[in-house]
Amino acid sequence: MQPPSVSEVIRAFSAIPGLQLVFFALAAVTWLGGGNILVAYHYKRVGKSAWSGFKPFAFPFRNFNAKEWLILAALAVLALMFGGLAISLNPR
Repeated sequence: MQPPSVSEVIRAFSAIPGLQLVFFALAAVTWLGGGNILVAYHYKRVGKSAWSGFKPFAFPFRNFNAKEWLILAALAVLALMFGGLAISLNPR
């Protein structure tokens, strides 16, 4: 089975309503962007380079404090909320 061509991917995304795409993008940016920022701040807090989280087998969650765990939980809830909103906007 071959991967879809670029034109097929563009056609699939263009068929999705605009507001639904916005909520999917918000979910992705919240989870990926917010998570990376959280890990960078965590490493700064423990006195390491903010880029330390990009090393293989760097496990930042081991030393998270309560505030960082709460922020991570809030990011998960917010990203899932945006994803749920996007899914609920399905016109079918």
